[in-house]
Amino acid sequence: MYECPNCGSNLKFDIATQQMLCHYCNTAVDPYSIQNNQDVEDNHAYDVTVFSCSQCGAELLSEDTTAATFCSFCGSTAILNSRVGKGCRPVHIIPFSKTKEDCKASYAWMMRRAVFAPKELKNPEYIEKFRGIYMPYWVYSFEKKEKITFHGSQSRQKGDYLVTKHFDIVSEVDASYEGISYDAAASFSDDLSGAIAPYDMKAGKPFTPLFLSGFYADTGDVDRRVYESDARDLVTEDGFDKLANDRVCSRYHVKDQSNASFLKNALRPKCTAAESAMFPVWFLSYRKGDRVAYAVVNGQTGKAAADLPVDRKKYVIGSLLLAIPLFIILNLRSTIKPNAALILSALLAFVCALVSCFQISRIKEKETMETDKGYVYSKQKSNNIADDDWVNYAETGQRLTPRRSGSIIKIMQILIGVLLFTFIMPFVMVLVAFSGGNAAAVTVVFIIFAFLAYIISSNRLPKYIQKGSLKERFPMLAKPIAAILLAITIIIWNPVSDLYYYGGSVISMSAVIWTLMDIIERYNVLTTRKLPQFNRRGGDENA
Repeated sequence: MYECPNCGSNLKFDIATQQMLCHYCNTAVDPYSIQNNQDVEDNHAYDVTVFSCSQCGAELLSEDTTAATFCSFCGSTAILNSRVGKGCRPVHIIPFSKTKEDCKASYAWMMRRAVFAPKELKNPEYIEKFRGIYMPYWVYSFEKKEKITFHGSQSRQKGDYLVTKHFDIVSEVDASYEGISYDAAASFSDDLSGAIAPYDMKAGKPFTPLFLSGFYADTGDVDRRVYESDARDLVTEDGFDKLANDRVCSRYHVKDQSNASFLKNALRPKCTAAESAMFPVWFLSYRKGDRVAYAVVNGQTGKAAADLPVDRKKYVIGSLLLAIPLFIILNLRSTIKPNAALILSALLAFVCALVSCFQISRIKEKETMETDKGYVYSKQKSNNIADDDWVNYAETGQRLTPRRSGSIIKIMQILIGVLLFTFIMPFVMVLVAFSGGNAAAVTVVFIIFAFLAYIISSNRLPKYIQKGSLKERFPMLAKPIAAILLAITIIIWNPVSDLYYYGGSVISMSAVIWTLMDIIERYNVLTTRKLPQFNRRGGDENA
């Protein structure tokens, strides 16, 4: 707590004036003019109040001694426990420049397009729970100042021959990059932090804890090396684009695949600095059962991003309002034949099966958070993975846990693929005979089986198996597969009465609608996250 020099009341950072403001006597004070005896500039830590959530273990730091009443990470409304602790001093801080009202306006503008979002997400009482949090970031600087040599080529047609000349191009490079930032908190997912990026480091200031007064701060728990390779790749790609598009270099086709790798390797820069910083984020959580969704707003630019689940009731009503007039218009212009209706329902079931399959893979990937480097690093460090191993992960993005051998899977997929491709054509010929030469029906069945054969015989099968087993997929895939098999059975049987076709179409479409409801439910899983559990937060270790 910092006291007002005029009346002794509590000073808080005011976004509008960018000054420390006393709300009792309206005295404004420059943050850098106040010195706390316990907070000297040459220290690496500063005294701070640590609020810890009793449900998920998350910790937030604050210069404000007022007890927090809402956990931003898990949505718990229980009063958070508080204690005095130490915060690690970052080098830079970007103060909040967007007020809470600006944040709410950005969020409201985004939500106007979210037609099917649950009504709770638009409730004014819910929106009031936005909290200003300074999130930790690593800010990288790179430079490349040396002479480089890379390949180029020129080709021309000479008679029946294509003559290609290869060149070694020498260039003097003098480039530097600053302010490339990645979040340094395992609790802040990479997709959310990336969605509200970038921040402008030109507005950054030397850190002082006074900027935290009236706000909260999360603590960094991700090593600087985790994102260093990503930042270097970003710089390398930018340098490559600039040099490859140069008027001289473009004549030598530097962008060609055979030449590009040489230039990128030559341009890889040296990391000159990786400094810790705090960036402003307006943070909000929406909890439903054992899932939580987040909304975040960039506290400097006002850019908003959110996890937006779908309200099934709104979706059904909206779909009916669109489907009914569309159905009437189609029936006025043309008549759908029985076999066409059955084929259409089979195609829709097939599309639903594909969407379901891909959804399960994405859910598996998101639940394990295997693409979030910060989270994986934090998890592996808590499991006492050796430094050499997690440094290898940071540089390559490879898993730290060994994979099981995929030899058996590869042999099985090749055998199954060969068998499917072998029997597809005879099956199609039999189908032609039984369906009376129905070309549309034969085409549909052929496409479905050919695609299944391709998936199984390609190298994508191991990826699908790893990210979702058959046991996980069966409840979702059973309904559309049953609809497809029913349609194929009726097509092969080729009954005289149209009732069989219409009945099969109704059953197939019912399975499609049922599957769509499952897809929405799975989508809501994708747009929400498991409740966080923090075993170690802040500057202290909690048992």
